[in-house]
Amino acid sequence: MISPPASWGRRNGGATKGPGNRLMPSIAVLTFIAAFVASISLVGLVRQYALRRDVLDHPGERSSHSSPTPRGGGAGLLAAWLLVIIPSLLRGFPGSWPLLATLAGVVIVALIGWIDDHGGLAVRLRLVAHAAAACTLLPLVLLPVVIPAWPAAAAAAWWIFCVVAAANVVNFMDGIDGIIGLTALVYGVFAAAVGGMGGAASGSGLALAGAAAGFLFWNWSPARIFLGDVGSSAIGFVFVVVGVLLMRETGRGIVMTFLPLWPIVLDASATLITRWRRGEPLTQAHRSHLYQRLANGGWGHARVSLLFASGAVIGAAISAMPAGTTRMIMAVMYLVVTLAAGVALERRLQDRIADREVPRSPSP
Repeated sequence: MISPPASWGRRNGGATKGPGNRLMPSIAVLTFIAAFVASISLVGLVRQYALRRDVLDHPGERSSHSSPTPRGGGAGLLAAWLLVIIPSLLRGFPGSWPLLATLAGVVIVALIGWIDDHGGLAVRLRLVAHAAAACTLLPLVLLPVVIPAWPAAAAAAWWIFCVVAAANVVNFMDGIDGIIGLTALVYGVFAAAVGGMGGAASGSGLALAGAAAGFLFWNWSPARIFLGDVGSSAIGFVFVVVGVLLMRETGRGIVMTFLPLWPIVLDASATLITRWRRGEPLTQAHRSHLYQRLANGGWGHARVSLLFASGAVIGAAISAMPAGTTRMIMAVMYLVVTLAAGVALERRLQDRIADREVPRSPSP
């Protein structure tokens, strides 16, 4: 197993014992604040750049906003996250080199998104780039344990798929103000809470939470800037990285590790399957996600984003419970109830559409 720094931001040693433990909460607070302040500042700079260069999302029949809005704010969020965690990892070098390599993959995905925000890239090219960048995760998930060739190949294929899927799920779900920022905030706090104090999972989670909170200052409804592909795809990769760190440091299973992300995964997966069954082009922009139809159907961006964030909080609370039968039962109930709630909301939307389409009889 990779050995992250025993103390987040300090070398292994006495800082983790005795009086040093009293310093850990202060370091946690400073990590969050540093990421928060850096994110507010950097996202603001990106917004000024986007306005000068006309890097704007213009309203269309498939969009959920009504005025041209700058995009690319995710670059500021990611830069803040990296600026906070990389110095700590470098001080823990060489044990952290697999994580540093993975962060290079996150940067590659962000750069591809930045190019896409400025002019557009073919879908196949983006997917190939995402798969190539996902390979940087493999040392973190496969080393130093020696795994026979076939299981190792299967594990590598699985995690490459997870990264590509996560990048695209977050990209699909980044369609209304605040929804991904809130999800990232919840997942970062979750990682900080269940990860070991001073570990890489906790530190990267705190930095993610702080950076997401800073981005929400600009992105809360009505948004003054959007994530853009530079942010949405890379944040999907970040979710996987933080989750893998949690799994390695705490021994958690994959379901419990990513349980807080179930609401966005469910919406994205259900929509993808539905559109595939209808024969609709999967790469074409649309507004058929449940969250989009709720927001555009009268709920508004803020209410829908809070709904999905609440689902993430419930998933995080269940996952944070002590391991055992009770937690497993609660997790299954959470998955089922979330699915049932989605179906109920879907039927309510369909009934409302049907009511609008029923012609009214002329009055006598």
